[in-house]
Amino acid sequence: MGLAIAFGGLVAVAMFAFGASLDRGPRSPGHRQLHPRHALPWVAGTMLLVGSVLVATPITSPLVMIGLVLYAGLAAAVVWRMATLDRASAWLPPSRRRARFTVSVIGLTWLGMVLGLLLWIADQVAGFAAGV
Repeated sequence: MGLAIAFGGLVAVAMFAFGASLDRGPRSPGHRQLHPRHALPWVAGTMLLVGSVLVATPITSPLVMIGLVLYAGLAAAVVWRMATLDRASAWLPPSRRRARFTVSVIGLTWLGMVLGLLLWIADQVAGFAAGV
């Protein structure tokens, strides 16, 4: 359970830092559009951070590592897209945007923890079936 909490905290911190960096700067009247190439360093950095933490954990199997690193990249891309859409629309006040962003990051973190648990269970079942 401690590993799941550490992973969840890591993903949450990475997503909050990622979203906070996208929301900086004054908003121009033309609503500056973010290009996908701007998200690539953030997505790759998040994947590298999660992967390095999981590699440092000796208990983690390759199936769990690969699945969680890919999920972290997907979650970072989702946060980037959400920030892009928030910048393009002005129908929510900033406090509601932050609240929606926070709830989304918490939801994505919990989904990552559940995915990690399910991958771990699948790895245990596969190891048990191969050992029989």
